[in-house]
Amino acid sequence: MNGDATAASSTPVGPNGAQVHPALQAIRLMPTRPGPEAHPALPAPELDRITIKRLHVHGRHGVFAHERASGQDFYIDAEVWIDTRAAAQTDEIEDTLHYGHLMRALYEVAMKEPVDLLETLAERLAAVTFAFSGPQAVRITVHKPQAPVKLRFEDVTVSVLRYRPEGAEPEVPRLPHSRAVIALGANLGAREAAIRDAMDEIETIEGVWPHRRSSLYETPALTTHGIDETVPSYLNAVITVHTDLAPHQLLDQLQAIEDAHGRVRQERWGSRTLDLDLIEHGGLEFEDARLTLPHPRAFERAFVLAPWAEIEPEAALTNRGPIRQLLEQTNDEVQRYQA
Repeated sequence: MNGDATAASSTPVGPNGAQVHPALQAIRLMPTRPGPEAHPALPAPELDRITIKRLHVHGRHGVFAHERASGQDFYIDAEVWIDTRAAAQTDEIEDTLHYGHLMRALYEVAMKEPVDLLETLAERLAAVTFAFSGPQAVRITVHKPQAPVKLRFEDVTVSVLRYRPEGAEPEVPRLPHSRAVIALGANLGAREAAIRDAMDEIETIEGVWPHRRSSLYETPALTTHGIDETVPSYLNAVITVHTDLAPHQLLDQLQAIEDAHGRVRQERWGSRTLDLDLIEHGGLEFEDARLTLPHPRAFERAFVLAPWAEIEPEAALTNRGPIRQLLEQTNDEVQRYQA
């Protein structure tokens, strides 16, 4: 497969009728960035890059029946050309390409229905990269070190270079309009893994943009009868996100994640594999049968306030005041978790 030929077929045409390289066009749209002539030692055209190397997937791609039946190891490299200046200025992840989200998307594409050719897989991986805003070009390399060839070799790869397809951007792009605070807790099973996985899953919800994550904290189990030392202690954390989801939409997504982790809702304040509480959402104040905002007991819970204060020390809980002052008024035992 000839990557350059495919890219050239969609190359835009300039005012004089000559073809314009898509990445050169991208550079022209950024007048403060020097063009390739300012970087004679670098490949032209050149942008900032985010690189992912050796993403491992056990897939079932190949032309032979045994490859489809038992599968084999594939590795994916992605080199993405992108302008990172906005993110460098704001220090906000939503202003750049979230490489964790891209890795998950690449993984999911590679794990879908098998294909015969590495060329087909590489094309699909390049296409999903452009589902994210920002990338101007991507080089995808797919490694197949266990290719069924009866010769001694180290690896087989197919590499394709693709440029962002021309076309109109969405008229109304989705943008976050609220900041939400979410508390996480678990005291059954693999507590640490559950919380860290849940953080990843929350940040990949459609309509959610990652912001900050706290460390993990450990607290004794709190029941309706008070502290119970016979019950496994909790690990707790807090994350903040930006979102364009309404509170109940976000709550539905959080409860779906709880359910996927085996959450059983029988006993109030009972032990659980995962607990996700929506603490604040855009400073809203309301109450209905499903949700109260802000969370009615967050102001007195050190296991919420301590991790929250770690990542947002100047934050305030709506109608309750600065969280650092609220934390000083609690008596709960909470300490930084040491794995």
